Amino acid sequence: MASKKLSTDTSLANSYKLSRGVASVARPSAPTIGTATDGGSGNMSVTFTASTLGPTASSFSLTSSSGVTGSGASSPLTLQEAATGTYTYSVSGVNANGTGPSSAASNSVVVASVDPSAYFPIATTTLAVATATVTFSSIPATYTHLQMRIWGFNSSGSDRTLYLQLNSDSGSNYRNHYLSGNGTAASSGSEAAATTGILPLNTNSSQTGFNGDSTKASAVIMDILDYANTNKNTTVRTLGGWEGNGTGYAYLSSGLWMNTAAVSTLYFQLPYSSSFGAKTLFTLYGIKG
Repeated sequence: MASKKLSTDTSLANSYKLSRGVASVARPSAPTIGTATDGGSGNMSVTFTASTLGPTASSFSLTSSSGVTGSGASSPLTLQEAATGTYTYSVSGVNANGTGPSSAASNSVVVASVDPSAYFPIATTTLAVATATVTFSSIPATYTHLQMRIWGFNSSGSDRTLYLQLNSDSGSNYRNHYLSGNGTAASSGSEAAATTGILPLNTNSSQTGFNGDSTKASAVIMDILDYANTNKNTTVRTLGGWEGNGTGYAYLSSGLWMNTAAVSTLYFQLPYSSSFGAKTLFTLYGIKG
């Protein structure tokens, strides 16, 4: 008589641990893959069915054979391919214990064209607790420009300057210009040979930067232009500020890093022992066009 293979379903191991009084460490079982389709210019949509065995997934991760990833709470999941080619896709469930095993590969999809002006998510982080510094490293050099979007607070209870250093350079290699206004008055300034880095949001006696009020979040959209071009210095431009139901500031700034190296690391910091508050969101995008 042929022997039967024991199930490797994580729910069985989980049930055993619970019966022994051990906390669950099980991750979701593999979803069942559905169909991958190209909605146009590499805008992919992939359907799947979540597993009914084992722990429930709180979210799902989508991975392309190209290496591009996406995520979401339910089917279908979407992502934007960065280059033409033929790709397959797989889906994994995620819970507090980590990412579970991947589904089988989807059908192959030929991506004949991509949108050169599309924004391609590279990395994102949402802070669970107050954090002094945030770093994005190993940034691929496959895009033309980068865009960083920041939404959140600082933990100091007052406004603070937002510093950006490129490739961890703390030398006197940054130049800054900035302009702010509150609907009544405007202020401007500049800084040469700065060691602290580019100042996307500054604060002094007449300007307010990254807001420390937990009820008034700051928003920042920052473009790092031609970041992988080794024939020119790197330019950064920023639009940001905050609104407080009739009060607030809008902020424009430009900065120059006096270095021709390709940018591979972004380092963000607030001064005076301040930290980025919990729930502050950083998202980094690549732009092809």
